[in-house]
Amino acid sequence: MPTVPNEPLFTPRFAMLWVYAFVTFFSAFQLLPAIPFRILELGGSKAEAGWFLSVYTFSSAFAAPVMGSIADHLGRRRLLITASILFIGFSVAYGLVRNLPLLFLIAAIHGAIWSGILASASALMSEYIPESRRTQGMAYWGLASTGAIAIAPAVGLWVYHFGWMTLCFELAAISVVMVFGALLLRVDEKPASPRRLAVSDAWDWRVIATALSLTVASFGYGGMTSYAAIIAVERHITPVAIYLTTYAISIVLFRVCFSHLGDRIGPKRVLYPALVLVPLAFAWLGIAHTRWEMIASATLFGIGFGAAYPAFVTIILGSTDPARRARTFGSIVWAFDTGIGLGSFAIGAIGQHYGLTNAFLVAAALSCFSIPIFAWASARLTGSSFATQPEHARAN
Repeated sequence: MPTVPNEPLFTPRFAMLWVYAFVTFFSAFQLLPAIPFRILELGGSKAEAGWFLSVYTFSSAFAAPVMGSIADHLGRRRLLITASILFIGFSVAYGLVRNLPLLFLIAAIHGAIWSGILASASALMSEYIPESRRTQGMAYWGLASTGAIAIAPAVGLWVYHFGWMTLCFELAAISVVMVFGALLLRVDEKPASPRRLAVSDAWDWRVIATALSLTVASFGYGGMTSYAAIIAVERHITPVAIYLTTYAISIVLFRVCFSHLGDRIGPKRVLYPALVLVPLAFAWLGIAHTRWEMIASATLFGIGFGAAYPAFVTIILGSTDPARRARTFGSIVWAFDTGIGLGSFAIGAIGQHYGLTNAFLVAAALSCFSIPIFAWASARLTGSSFATQPEHARAN
């Protein structure tokens, strides 16, 4: 009989870090939908307005392993405090800078520091979560970003109506809250490692190879985020935000109701079926012409991604060095953000020339490689593809 994990999950430390992450994402996702309008105000083109997100995302992706290694070396809480202070400066700079190349340079630096927050906070949370409830804990951890992203764009655009500087000062005030939140975090900081920090050491190629399965799965995610509403408009489906809304509801409901399954039956038994749902969801989105088809596709995608990511992280953490967890999460951030960035760009290009139906069919075909990539690469993490299940799940 499977054992039922009963170690406490919702501790004060868990709650404090969860709120910190929520506030962090709430700040970032007020900025991201509003700044294209600012770029247009400054005389930039529509293409340049879209470059900001590309610069920000790719900077975050490729800096993530390095920033994670820095956090492991110097202290994860220290990096959160430093990054939160820097975010105050970024918020003010966005309000004052009017030169577009300089604005993109700030975006690149901001994106790199952002990846440090993602890697450090996730590494800290992995220490707060009991191993026997790791999949469930990581699922609830992910809801901090999901909840913030669900409301932040609307709030940011509303504040923007009162002026760009008003939005920037509000973001600076939120960053001040982030600083205090980071200072209040209770962690067991270790002294900085005496070993010299080398950039070449930032890349854990075993994790990166395994995380490529997440890259091909998130390729369509980037396109979905950018073009699901456009598909709804082109095919006369209302409301136009029905896909993103259904996706968000599905991922929350699945994680709240069923995320414990990965800890009871083993994360791989959750991961593989979840990854099967992803190409089905993208293919259905490509051919959807009615409201119920959009809802069905979004539901499949919400369940698939809602189940896959926590299970994936559980497996990776079970096969890597706990002292290097920020680097490990940096590699995961690299995989996820690279897939999203490439997907948003490529699906737009394919859609422009061959139609969005074909673009999402390409995304569906590409995501079919996620299981073979994971099965091949994960076997090299510890020498056995089935060595990553926690003790309480291996008994099944």
